[in-house]
Amino acid sequence: MRSDVQRPGAATESVRLVLDLFGAVPQVMICVKDGSGVYVGANRAFVRRTRRRHAADVIGRRAGDLFPAPLAASYDAQDRAVLATGYPIRNHLEVIADATDPGAGRWYLTTKVRHHTDDRGLLVVATSVDARLGDRADSATGLRAAIELVHDRCHEPLRVGELAAAAGMSADRLERAMRRTLSISPKQYVLRVRAERAATLLATTDDPIARIAAECGYYDQSQMTRQFRAHIGATPNSYRHAVADEQ
Repeated sequence: MRSDVQRPGAATESVRLVLDLFGAVPQVMICVKDGSGVYVGANRAFVRRTRRRHAADVIGRRAGDLFPAPLAASYDAQDRAVLATGYPIRNHLEVIADATDPGAGRWYLTTKVRHHTDDRGLLVVATSVDARLGDRADSATGLRAAIELVHDRCHEPLRVGELAAAAGMSADRLERAMRRTLSISPKQYVLRVRAERAATLLATTDDPIARIAAECGYYDQSQMTRQFRAHIGATPNSYRHAVADEQ
């Protein structure tokens, strides 16, 4: 194993194989953290994203050492949830400053899974790929506009027609574009972002669940419970307790 990609013995052979396969692939960022949030593996693309030059500058550090506080807090909350519940995060869309152009935000699709090892216990293995929503093609630009509208106003009762108008597309064309990029319909995406927003608040605040439900656009707490369980895999209460136990 290359020392600039992975610290020897830090993960299982399967994780080391993934890091080796994608060690120099620029389009795929991979990192591995242990149960305490310390990075134990990273490929070159991830190292560049942190604006470091070598994996040794990342290994042994935490998200708070490498990213702005709000972003690091979000990563830590995601990791605790994955470790506590075992429920993976798949194709989570997030905007991140590009290391090669700090003034430009790019959208990335992130997947995180829990992995058990005999020597280090539980690990979080994460991959991120550029969603290519900054491309100049009209469909990519329009889809980005619709997605940004969802993230800005997911607490509102958004309709597909509003998203299509923001994208400059018909509703059918937006549906096809979103399914092609995210494997999900526009309506389902609104519900998923709403659930992810609620999950972040559950993990990072002590606000009552009823208040979080209102802030995230749910009709009431019971509706939040149903939709949250459908998208996150746990009830809001059990999710909050599980994440708290990991702290």
